[in-house]
Amino acid sequence: MKKVTLLTTTLFLSLGLLFSQEKSGLKHVPSIGVHIGGLSYMGDISGAKGNSFTYWKPAYGFYLEKKIGSIFGVSANGIFGKVSKSKINNSTFVNFESSIMNVDLNLLLDFDNGKLINEESLFSPYLSFGFGYMTFDPKGDLMTNGSAYYHWDDGTLRDIDQSTPGSDTTSVILIRDYDYETSLKDSTTNYAKNSFTLPIRFGLKFEISDNLDARISAAYIFTFTDYIDNISGGGNDKLFYTSFGLQYNFGGKAKKDDKYKDFDFSTVDNTDADADGVNDVKDLCQNTPKGVEVDKDGCPLDGDKDGVPDYKDKELNTVAGANVNRDGVTLTDEMIAMREQMKDSVKTEYKVFKAEDLSQEEMDEIQRMYQESNNAKKPVGSEAGIPEKYRGLDLDGDKFISAKEVTGAIDGFFEGENNLTAKDLNELIDFYFDQ
Repeated sequence: MKKVTLLTTTLFLSLGLLFSQEKSGLKHVPSIGVHIGGLSYMGDISGAKGNSFTYWKPAYGFYLEKKIGSIFGVSANGIFGKVSKSKINNSTFVNFESSIMNVDLNLLLDFDNGKLINEESLFSPYLSFGFGYMTFDPKGDLMTNGSAYYHWDDGTLRDIDQSTPGSDTTSVILIRDYDYETSLKDSTTNYAKNSFTLPIRFGLKFEISDNLDARISAAYIFTFTDYIDNISGGGNDKLFYTSFGLQYNFGGKAKKDDKYKDFDFSTVDNTDADADGVNDVKDLCQNTPKGVEVDKDGCPLDGDKDGVPDYKDKELNTVAGANVNRDGVTLTDEMIAMREQMKDSVKTEYKVFKAEDLSQEEMDEIQRMYQESNNAKKPVGSEAGIPEKYRGLDLDGDKFISAKEVTGAIDGFFEGENNLTAKDLNELIDFYFDQ
């Protein structure tokens, strides 16, 4: 029995590790469940009255289950319990009780697959077929208080055989104690107390929540032995198990969003909006201009690695590590230093009328008064106060060159966006402060 227990534990631990791993093709996470029910036997002892279900005994078990797609799945089941039956009449007294352990692997068919039953149904039937291994150990209730049972023609059980002389006056009627104390073994056949099995199950699952289902099921188990009852004859014995169980789904029930049911997601994988030869799902540079050559990531080629793609680069062979403007043209140290110097100068002077500790309303008012005082220096309604080469810098059309517009002109110079020279910028800064 210890070997059987170890075998069962090892089997289910191995299955648990197998089912806990997410492998390619297995779309659903595993479920685990427990069940209780009644186990009955169909074999060579027919019973004194009633049918197979009259002699059911309590049993329990557990199972692991994993779906493969929406229709099929695999499961492992274990059942632990006992079966028992007695027959007593005018000619026969025979009984047995046997412990049962059955473990099996199964192919599972779910009916809530969207073809037979809606996937969102609160209940769904299932069917499974499998192959298993069973152990059993038949015992008999043959004695009570040290005395063996003897069956008499009148249907009673007594402590002396009916054929014994004087037994009709000395015998004592015995009452069965239903204690199966005697191990049974066929006198002529040394049979094995284990067997392979073929289980067939049918059941219904009821959804309680996304993670929890209730299950009722019936299992008909064919065995490859005729000795569960220690009697041979009439074909192999069978088991029948009805149960109620609870199933926990670790990942919850997969819900299908109907609003996408008619959408072909495969078309998304093949979309190439900018027609650069790289699908959008892999394109790191969307909206590449038509005809521009790109790399495997869909980004325009940049031969000199200066950060400016070749189709915009006006200097295609920039030295590695050089600073460039937006056109890919190398910036000299003198140009960089002048740029920073002019920016610092403009920012310093701009703080005259944009103090950091003033509110936005106060700063706006100071700016307005400053502009009005300077506007008085030039003819109203004309651009006479702004030199012609700077008039294009008056972006807001207020006929006044602001600090923001000066800074913009400096940035534009270094980015190649205007035709001003370094001398023009120095004169622009002087003009700004002279307005």
